Amino acid sequence: MKLRKLYTGNVVYGELPKGCKLCLRGLKTVVFVTGLCPRDCFYCPLSAEKRGRDVFYVNERTARRAEDVVAEVLSCGSRGVGVTGGDPLVRLDRTTALIKAVKEFFGESFHVHLYTSGKTLTSEVVRKLEEAGLDEMRLHPDARDVDRVLRTIEESEPGFQVGFEIPMLPDAVEDTLRLLEKLALHESVSFVNINELEFSESNSEELRARGYKLADDWRSAEGSREAALRVLEEVSERGLSLNVHFCPAASKDRYQFRLRLYRRGTLTAMPHELVSDGGTLLKALISESCENAPPLLVFRGRLGYETSVLAAEVFGANYQLLEELPDSSKTLLNIT
Repeated sequence: MKLRKLYTGNVVYGELPKGCKLCLRGLKTVVFVTGLCPRDCFYCPLSAEKRGRDVFYVNERTARRAEDVVAEVLSCGSRGVGVTGGDPLVRLDRTTALIKAVKEFFGESFHVHLYTSGKTLTSEVVRKLEEAGLDEMRLHPDARDVDRVLRTIEESEPGFQVGFEIPMLPDAVEDTLRLLEKLALHESVSFVNINELEFSESNSEELRARGYKLADDWRSAEGSREAALRVLEEVSERGLSLNVHFCPAASKDRYQFRLRLYRRGTLTAMPHELVSDGGTLLKALISESCENAPPLLVFRGRLGYETSVLAAEVFGANYQLLEELPDSSKTLLNIT
């Protein structure tokens, strides 16, 4: 197997997991089942509003039930969901009910992958996830818990795909290689995703205390990308029988998030709203007393009367350009 670099900046050795293929095309809806987690990783990037709290979100909106997830998936035209947290297995009943609901509504081809620390993973839990319809599990166990998790997976023989997903600490190249060598010996593990270590408001203090520095992109840790590429090059040289994938922080914003927003915009935009290349909604905001307001395509928005930019230009109406995100709350970005 050879290393290959994708147009997104991701680097792959072997085969890319199906969940990642869909994510990079903006075809996955993110379901945050709970912020509760049995681990307390110093690099956890979750916000204070989510970390350690039993909250339920789908993409950027609060959810209460599986129907909320189904509605958001339809709005985004997604072909699958990524179930995350926290650790979704802390709320196993909620998680399995969600998986069953989306599978029943969208069909068996609808792809569901799940992230977990594996701390509460047992053969019985694996059985329940398989019965619910899970397609892909991504494990991030504590180093001391890896052997137990591997035994559980091998004894359970799940029908879904199993992989590991870990952040790339800049000073952990050798530790990461030892882990990959171990995982390559287990046929039950088919892939490992290595994520660029991200700085966030909630983890920056802990990262800096350990000597990590913010990179020039203002989102990742300095040296994380270089360390991940060294790991991949070594994996290739050793010829490990394991699919390994490096996911840079930038690709999550530029492709996973932006393409999903663009799809949501094209599916939910009003007739007068233009979806920009960046996935935002553009429209003209005109005053109520505007004498040159177009007679058609005038809508009452939250800030006043709106129409399309084209209609405003054609009729010579004075307007301000309004830019919003196509999320559930139509987040306001700019008025110019």
